[in-house]
Amino acid sequence: MTIETNPGLEIEVKIKIGETHLEEFRVIIAKKGFQLIENRAFEQNIVFDTPEKILKRNKFLLRLRRKDNKYTVTFKRPPAAAAESTSYKIREETEVEVSDFETVKKIFTGLGYESVFIYEKYREVFQLENVKLMVDETPIGNFIEIEGPEDAIDRTSRELGFGKDDYISENYRTLFKKAGYTGNMTFENK
Repeated sequence: MTIETNPGLEIEVKIKIGETHLEEFRVIIAKKGFQLIENRAFEQNIVFDTPEKILKRNKFLLRLRRKDNKYTVTFKRPPAAAAESTSYKIREETEVEVSDFETVKKIFTGLGYESVFIYEKYREVFQLENVKLMVDETPIGNFIEIEGPEDAIDRTSRELGFGKDDYISENYRTLFKKAGYTGNMTFENK
């Protein structure tokens, strides 16, 4: 079932962008030299945890993602030897592509995990050198995620007209709750 793994350190920030500026923003990205590497596609993400929320308490994330016909299991945790950053979200990330979405769900629930949050988005991915830029359309608004080394994130955000005051290091579940919603962050529930 394993196709590939990609362990490593993920450094990223989110930035909320205006609802009406998506097309304009895509033009700016292209002018800055970013190349489209993944077309806009619908994603469904299921976050799993124990009934006692052991993973959340330890700042771990176990996620199953469906994007078109590609299924990915992701495990994230705080880095073992890094200081807490207030500007950036820094996590150790291990991912594996799997071939059977429903079987993985069954395995997780058989091990005692349950679905604790589902979030959906439309995402397209751009890249320039060592920076990935994701454009996310979510039920709570449009965001970009900039992923790469901290200096490259800062440079990219400045070139796009943003600063550190615009950085969001929170996950979509936290943003969804802060927006006053409960349940799952799906387009159907919005």
